[in-house]
Amino acid sequence: MQALHFQGEFNVKASKEKVFDILMDPKETSQCMPDLQKLEIKSPDDFVAIVRAGVGFIKGDFTLHFNMVDKNPPTHAKLTARGTGMGSTLDMAAVMELSDTPEGGTSMKWVADVNIGGKIASLGQRILDGQAEKIIKQLFECLQKRVESVV
Repeated sequence: MQALHFQGEFNVKASKEKVFDILMDPKETSQCMPDLQKLEIKSPDDFVAIVRAGVGFIKGDFTLHFNMVDKNPPTHAKLTARGTGMGSTLDMAAVMELSDTPEGGTSMKWVADVNIGGKIASLGQRILDGQAEKIIKQLFECLQKRVESVV
């Protein structure tokens, strides 16, 4: 089992309410998932995504079941995901905190902890860190652009 930890922050020129609404909408956030193959929304707080993933020579589809487990609009949310695919497992918990900026926008701080087991975990920390960081960076850069394009 490999444990990975990521965190980041970005600012947008939009209200906390607007940012929160977009982040809580699976249709909006799924537009930013790299290599999304399919999305099944069971409810706004429960959805399944199938993504094409790969690290090194291991590539294939991963099924991720997302649950919004804690919400305090418009400042806090916690999302969990459990996934399987390619002989591997993934457990993730992500927390997002929104606050006002002095310029009238919103600052979003996020933390994600991921545990990976199976074939992908055997690739080693350095390879996993690099690939996961690339995907997470793409996701949050896309979310930032989506939020800014809506306001």
